[in-house]
Amino acid sequence: MPILNAYKTNPNAFDLAPLPVDREWMDKTPDKHAYRCFPVTLANTIGWTVSAKEDISFVWDGIIDTTDSHVKILKGNNIAYTGRGQGTVSFNTGLIFRSEKDISLIVLPLPNYFITDFVPMSSVISTSFYPHDFPLAIRVLKQDKEITINAGDPIAVILPISLSRLKEESIVVENFVAPEDYNKKTKSYGDAAQEINKLGKFTDWYRNAVDENGNSVGEHEVKALKLKVIDKTLG
Repeated sequence: MPILNAYKTNPNAFDLAPLPVDREWMDKTPDKHAYRCFPVTLANTIGWTVSAKEDISFVWDGIIDTTDSHVKILKGNNIAYTGRGQGTVSFNTGLIFRSEKDISLIVLPLPNYFITDFVPMSSVISTSFYPHDFPLAIRVLKQDKEITINAGDPIAVILPISLSRLKEESIVVENFVAPEDYNKKTKSYGDAAQEINKLGKFTDWYRNAVDENGNSVGEHEVKALKLKVIDKTLG
């Protein structure tokens, strides 16, 4: 059973897609070095993107208040509006989501995209009962600049989560009591990593959950995400 069901209410409904691993800025690092960072590449793929089928352009005059006149929609008026005020743009996504009662949908900025013109408004929707169009909005960051979101460009990421698992959780902070050989092992690990890095190579120890001698130190919950969108619409 899917964790989330999405229903398109019209032919112009926003598209959903698994988050891709690639990022333009990571492509530009020497030898695409950034992709060797396992925590970053895994984070790149957590969730699904939401994107429009047509270009959306707007400009903000820099004034923040409750009126809708300070952001002017230049293109995409049928799917973008400014009714929330506060220097924001909202979207008619044409999507309705449904989930089990212990699953909610969190909206977040795209991981490691570093968009500077706007930022998606983070929100949490109870998709077990919310019957309306999925609310999506962005906060404009650049004043007096025409900003365009091209068709197909990801605007935000959505991720199903279980709030019931979090509602009474705690983080316990205690003083660390180092094992007798902790400093020795830490130095050994650091020295070995430095020698490999000097050669322009990569250790991949964390990726493989091993120490500098190749001994297993644990295992990852998952090493790769293979999220899907199963589209059963007629077009």
